[in-house]
Amino acid sequence: MTYAARIQHLNKEFPVGDESIKVLHDITADIRMGELTMLVGPSGCGKTTLISIITGILSTTSGDIDLLGHDLIAMKDHKKVVFRRENLGFIFQQYNLLPALTAAENAAMPLLAAGVPNKDALQKARIILDDIGMKGQTEKPPRQLSGGQQQRVAIARALVHNPKLIVCDEPTAALDAKTGQAVMEILREIANDQNRAVLIVTHDNRIYKYADRILEMSDGRIIGDFKPQDFINKEQPS
Repeated sequence: MTYAARIQHLNKEFPVGDESIKVLHDITADIRMGELTMLVGPSGCGKTTLISIITGILSTTSGDIDLLGHDLIAMKDHKKVVFRRENLGFIFQQYNLLPALTAAENAAMPLLAAGVPNKDALQKARIILDDIGMKGQTEKPPRQLSGGQQQRVAIARALVHNPKLIVCDEPTAALDAKTGQAVMEILREIANDQNRAVLIVTHDNRIYKYADRILEMSDGRIIGDFKPQDFINKEQPS
């Protein structure tokens, strides 16, 4: 078993005046390569804080994180920026596409930011867009694309630099059921790669079936590690 991330005894506190509020409590968990892991729980339970720490955006108060074989806690902030750019891909509920750019140009942004020549970056972006169902749409700006197509562009942008960990924050929340299913089928296929992991934060119970594992959070703690069907059965009213 190889791991994208291993989190041990993680705690996070935020200062509030002369005191502090503890928002994460002794979290120990792992994200495995070749799996699609979902992080679920009510709003305010700490999911966003946890993924922000796992990806090096926020610091931790205490605990250890091994991210893709690197000690994230010991890593300097400027190295974290480079490490994220090279190894992580992000997909959000809001597509965050630049309106003046085409789909291919938006998808190529991580490569362009890394200094890859324009022609090469666009060629790779177009190939990925074609692979995920955007053939014939690559030169259109976001305003000419549906919500599902814009999310596919966001997926291509997250994949174009071949990251090892894809982190998704509510990727289907703004999509109808059919479009959300199509997006999840793409993410499911991505997660089948044994050299890659997908981590999804979601409230969308329509997509639980696509997970390999579901980590449930409550009040800043991981309270369960479930197989999808076990979690679905638990959530269904008796």
